[in-house]
Amino acid sequence: MYIVISPGGTLKALLGIILFLVIASSLGVAWFIAYPPVERVPLWVNLFNLNLEANIPTLFSSLQLLAASCLLFGIAHCHRAKQQASFSWYLLGVIFIGLAIDETAALHENLTVYLRSTLGTSGYFYYAWVIPYGLAALLLAVLFANFLLRLPRATGVGFVVAGGLYLTGSLGLEMLAGKYISSPGAQEITYSVLYTVEETFEMLGIALFIYALLKYITRTFVQLDYSVRG
Repeated sequence: MYIVISPGGTLKALLGIILFLVIASSLGVAWFIAYPPVERVPLWVNLFNLNLEANIPTLFSSLQLLAASCLLFGIAHCHRAKQQASFSWYLLGVIFIGLAIDETAALHENLTVYLRSTLGTSGYFYYAWVIPYGLAALLLAVLFANFLLRLPRATGVGFVVAGGLYLTGSLGLEMLAGKYISSPGAQEITYSVLYTVEETFEMLGIALFIYALLKYITRTFVQLDYSVRG
């Protein structure tokens, strides 16, 4: 048996899955428009809704984050074996495990309930979890600035683009959606567009990050796009 791991092929596969999930979720939104709210919602609508938890899009996002974490730990191990700096890679691996757990367990949604009731947040901070997570993202950006500058240029640019997409969706568009949905006269269809774009950006960001990691591995350690007997 031969296993072929190609950075480009992996990215294409992830993009194909993301496209399928976006289309499936959009069809669910269209179903709601065509058929006003009823007591029994078809199973597939909730199963693919990008705005819900514990369904297929959530599983895919969690697996993407976990895959990124595994790649980061693999890179860290290889650098350590060569007696090269590895701490930042290990730390990133831990962070992505945390993100995967958060995605699966919906920790930030539960945090929002607590912070909103405690701080009375509204408007752009209607989803109050963006406050501590945004501060954490800013802190990590400062801490990892030198790490990014030391990376090969292509890898560093890839990380920045992927992180920018992910944060634009998870924080920027989440704040915009919170401002909109908490305003008088908010329309469900507009909100659906906002959360669809938000979740798409998040999934695309992680897919591009995985691609950048695989490219880094092929350039630094091993040509994964060659066939490997398994």
